[in-house]
Amino acid sequence: MLLFDSTIWLIGIVLLLIVLLILRRMYHKSLTELLLTGLFGIYLLNVIKYTFFPFPVDSQLLELMRITGGDKGMVRLNLIPFHSQFYDSILVDKSNYLNVLMTIPYGLLLPLLISMTTRRMLLFAVGIGLVIETLQGMIDLLLGFTYRTVDVNDIIFNFTGAMLGWAMLRLLLRSSIGQKQLARWFPAVVQKM
Repeated sequence: MLLFDSTIWLIGIVLLLIVLLILRRMYHKSLTELLLTGLFGIYLLNVIKYTFFPFPVDSQLLELMRITGGDKGMVRLNLIPFHSQFYDSILVDKSNYLNVLMTIPYGLLLPLLISMTTRRMLLFAVGIGLVIETLQGMIDLLLGFTYRTVDVNDIIFNFTGAMLGWAMLRLLLRSSIGQKQLARWFPAVVQKM
């Protein structure tokens, strides 16, 4: 199994530092923008860690999983919204709540990095869930058996979390205390909004 261990973290951090260096040298980003970009990069590394790892790579393990426990094809595929394959109700499945929590930082941080209209945020919020579920489905097809469940509910709950994060940021920006604090700590970002 390929784990998201210190080696993967190191590779991710090195790539993030290269991106930050490019942003600083070529695009003359402020230190505040670099700090937010770095925070967003670490957040994305965590999303990758929890949505794609551990990843089976050993050929003997893959064959064993195919024979003993892996369903052939895309058996764990749910395209019915608000239907659970494993529980009587989607409200019982804690992974739905974790999907919301996982994407709240996405909705909070992304608008601080790029200018965001409501329509654009809606597209990005749907996009995060679609990208994750599509990649999980492609991994299943690549492996030849179901390793991760592809579920439309994950897209819905990822969307909900991203939009909650965005709504929280908008509420913060509408309050005078929030505006003052953001202007104090992140003046370059507040000017973009």
